[in-house]
Amino acid sequence: MPSSSTQVLGPAWFADVKSARAGPPSKKKVDFDRSEFVRQVKAAIESTGKVNDPGFVREVKRRRDFAIDLVQAYPHFSEAQSLQLLLGLAVDLGSQDMSLLVRSLPSMLRAHLVFQVLAAALGFNPPTDLETYKHVKRGLVPLPEQFFLLIGSVPSGYSFVLQLRSDLASCVKKFRDALSDHELHALSFLDKLMRDLFATQTGVHFRRIELKPDNREVLRVIVQNERVHAMRSFDDLARRLNGPRRQVFGVFHSNISHLPLVIVETFFTTYMPTAIDAILEPSPAHHTTDMDAASLHRPPPTSSQEADTHTHHHAHDDDDSIPTHGVFYSISNMHVGLRGLNLASHLLFLTITHCSKLYPSIHTWVTLSPVPTFRAWLHAQLVAGTASLSSDTLQTIEIEFGVNRFAAPKWLLAQLDTHNTSPRFTALARRVLVRLCATYVCFARQVATHKIIDPVANFHLQNGAQVESVNFHADTADRGVSFGVMINYKYSMHLATDNTSISYQRDSTVAVSPSVVPLLINMSPSHHHPFLQAIQDLDHNKKHDIHVLATQFAKGTTILRRGQLPDAVYFIWYCYTAVYRERCDHYISCSLGQVRVDTVPSSILAQGQSFGDAEVVNGEPVRFSVVAMSVCHVLFVRHKDMVTLLDLVPSLRPAAPPTRMDSRL
Repeated sequence: MPSSSTQVLGPAWFADVKSARAGPPSKKKVDFDRSEFVRQVKAAIESTGKVNDPGFVREVKRRRDFAIDLVQAYPHFSEAQSLQLLLGLAVDLGSQDMSLLVRSLPSMLRAHLVFQVLAAALGFNPPTDLETYKHVKRGLVPLPEQFFLLIGSVPSGYSFVLQLRSDLASCVKKFRDALSDHELHALSFLDKLMRDLFATQTGVHFRRIELKPDNREVLRVIVQNERVHAMRSFDDLARRLNGPRRQVFGVFHSNISHLPLVIVETFFTTYMPTAIDAILEPSPAHHTTDMDAASLHRPPPTSSQEADTHTHHHAHDDDDSIPTHGVFYSISNMHVGLRGLNLASHLLFLTITHCSKLYPSIHTWVTLSPVPTFRAWLHAQLVAGTASLSSDTLQTIEIEFGVNRFAAPKWLLAQLDTHNTSPRFTALARRVLVRLCATYVCFARQVATHKIIDPVANFHLQNGAQVESVNFHADTADRGVSFGVMINYKYSMHLATDNTSISYQRDSTVAVSPSVVPLLINMSPSHHHPFLQAIQDLDHNKKHDIHVLATQFAKGTTILRRGQLPDAVYFIWYCYTAVYRERCDHYISCSLGQVRVDTVPSSILAQGQSFGDAEVVNGEPVRFSVVAMSVCHVLFVRHKDMVTLLDLVPSLRPAAPPTRMDSRL
C-alpha cells in the first residue's frame, strides 16, 4: 500500500495522514553523554574562525558532521536525554560566557581590556584597540547562540532548534520539581535566546497554500496541526483551500519550506458571520440563523430597508456577489516552538495587504474567534458565587425556574452544558453567556501584566482590533469550546488601529464596539446613559465611529486629579455594590467597584453616572479628584471623540445633564 507521501491526494490520503497523528514515531535507542556533548560543542566553537589553519577545511567538515549527527539523532532522544542536552546548553555552557571571554584573550590584550574598563569606570575615554574589540565582540556572543548558529548551517537545523524549544517547555513543565532555581533560570534564558534567534531570522516569506500535489507535505502538516477547527475530511480541507471565496495563507522559512510556520484561513463575503457553520459547512442548510449578541439590544427594524439588511446579515452569499468583508476564522501556529513570536500578527497584516489588492471592494476585516479560557473562568466564578448576574437574570431564574437567587450561580453551572435542550433555558443561557463573556474579554486581567487573560483576545487586542460582537451558539460542534460562544474582533486599517494597539499595550485599555456596550453596563436599554445611547445610534446608522474603551482601575488609583484638564469622559456602572447619591459635578461609569469624589464631604458616584462631561463641554479643569475605592471596571470615551459627539448631537450639551447630582448638596 502506498504511503501518504506518494498517495494521490484524496480521502484515502487524508485518512492515512489523520491516523498517523495518533501514534508517536518509532524510536531507536541512542546514547547521549552530557559532559561529552559539552566538550564537543566547545571544541566546535573554539575552532571556528581559524581560517589560516592548514586543517581549516577538515575542521569545517568535523563541525558540520557533529551538527548533522546530532540533528539526525535527536528525534530518537527520550525526554530525560532532551533535558540533559538542554541543561548542557543552558547551565554548562551558558554560565561560563564571561570567564571564557576573559580567558580567551592573550595576556597583553587581557591587561589592555582591564585598563579600558577601569578607565571607563573613572570617566575617561581611552582609544579603542581594534584587536581587543574583535575578541570582546566574539566573546560576548553566548556559547549556546554560537552552537545554534552552527546547527542552523546544516540541513534540518532550523527544524531541530524549533523542536528543541518546544521540548524545553514540556521538560520544564514535567521536571520542574526536580530542577534547581539556578537550572530553571538558565533554561529560561536559553528559551529567550532561541526565541530571539527566531525573531531575527531572514528568509521568511508569505504565500497562498493551494490543494496541489506539490504541497503534499505542507498539507500533511496543516491536517495534523490545525488547532482551531480540526480538518474533518478531505472535502473539508479542499473547501477551505480552494472553495468558493475561501483561501489559506501561510508564512514559511526558506530552510524548511515544507513546514508552514503559521497559517490563516480566510473567507470573503458580504456580511460579518456570527457562526462558524456558515463558513465551514458546504451548503446554506447548515447555516445557523442565531442572532449575534448585539441584536439582543438592537431595536427592531423600522423600515423595509433595515429589515432587508438584517436578513442579509445572516444569509449565504451568491458566488457572484462582490465581497465587502474579509473574515479570519482560524489562525494557527504550526509548531509549539514558535510561541512568543509575532509571526501570526505579521501574517494577518500581510494577508490584509495582499487580499485588499485582490478584492478592493472589501472594507471590513473581522475575525470569528473562540474564547478558549472562558469556560474555566465562568466555572470558577459560578462556583465561588462571584459571577455578576443582573437582577433581571436572578429574577427570571427565581420566577421561571423556582431557584432561589442565592443558589442561582451553582444551579446555572449545572445546567449550562445542556442549555440547548430547552427553549426556555436557552433564552436564559443566551442572556447570561453573552454578557459574562463580554465582561470576561474586556475586564478579566492577569495579575502580573494587567493584560486580558484570554490568549486569543489578548492577541487581537494587542494588534489593535476591537471587540465587535459576542455571538451565542456560534460553534455548535461537539468540541466547541466555551459553550459555543465566539467573538468577532474587527480590524481597521488606519491610524485608529495603531492608537488602540498602543493604548492596550501601554494602559491595557480595550476597544469596544458600541453594540457591545449594553452587554458590559449590565442595565436594561431604558436605563442607558444618553451619551452611550447617542454613540450607539450613530454606530447603528453608520454615521460616525466614536471609540468606546474599557479599562480597569485598581483600588486607590486616582482616575482624575483636581486641576487637570480631562482626557476623557468616564462611565461607571455598578454590579452589586451599594452606593449613595451625593454631590458630584462630573462624569464616569463602572460595572464593578466604587469611585469617590474628593469633595468636602467626599461623595461616592452612583450607578449610571459619569465624570468629565461638564469639563469637556465647557473646557474647564477638573474641580475634584476622582479616586477608585476598589477595583473598578470602567468605560470611557476620549476627549477628542467626545467633542466630535457633542458636535454631531448638540442635544447632549445641556448645562445640567439628567444624571448629574443636585449641585446644592
